[in-house]
Amino acid sequence: MDVMDRTTALIGILRAGSSADRMTAAAELAALGPAALPPLLSALDDPDPRLRMWAAYTLGMIGDTGAVPALMEALEDADPAVAKWAAAALRRIRDAAGGCGCRFC
Repeated sequence: MDVMDRTTALIGILRAGSSADRMTAAAELAALGPAALPPLLSALDDPDPRLRMWAAYTLGMIGDTGAVPALMEALEDADPAVAKWAAAALRRIRDAAGGCGCRFC
């Protein structure tokens, strides 16, 4: 199975799997690194808030700064869980980058 097919299958698990399966899928997507960014960024616009939440969580695990603009938008999500996980993802990305650039980080 190529990376795109695997990513698609894992996104499907984030959408409809059990909690344990979703955790495993998130970890597998994170292990794919930047290759998983496009479908996860798209998932942030999905109508299903649970998928948006898991996408934000997984983007934080990946830690790629390319996700920052979409995660900033997700802070305004109507679902509080999505906004919470977007904030957590942004903190994780910031911390992995060594801070936000201010003199206090």
